[in-house]
Amino acid sequence: MLCLPAVKALYSETMNALDVLFRTSRFNLSRVGEHFINPCCFGEDLAAWLRPKLAEKNVETAKPYQEDWGWELPATCGAGSYYLCMSGNADNSGSNEGEWRIIVEKRRSIWERLTGRGKIAADDTLARAVEEILAKEPTITNVHREE
Repeated sequence: MLCLPAVKALYSETMNALDVLFRTSRFNLSRVGEHFINPCCFGEDLAAWLRPKLAEKNVETAKPYQEDWGWELPATCGAGSYYLCMSGNADNSGSNEGEWRIIVEKRRSIWERLTGRGKIAADDTLARAVEEILAKEPTITNVHREE
């Protein structure tokens, strides 16, 4: 069983992504759903909450789906295609208080990879939109990027 931090460590060299971290007790980190692939597959309610907020910023999203480490939300922002990969870790067992991570991964074609084009920029529009949405929510704190 791999949770999101382990996945991030395995693929950090190849991912075209920015990591947005934050703290909250707003989303489920304590109740393992019967439909969870693994007991760390939290993020379903975060994806459901984020979708309409992204739509308000003209970001198109597809239906989120579960991975073995959390949830993934495909998104399109302008001409860019992305995956928003989300999962959280509780501070204590049985608590919803904890740290969440949203990996904003920009998809690239094989040609873009070969030519070094299409890399995600520090001022990426979707990453900034995600940060703005999170920062405006009173129950969410410490929104920052992992460098």
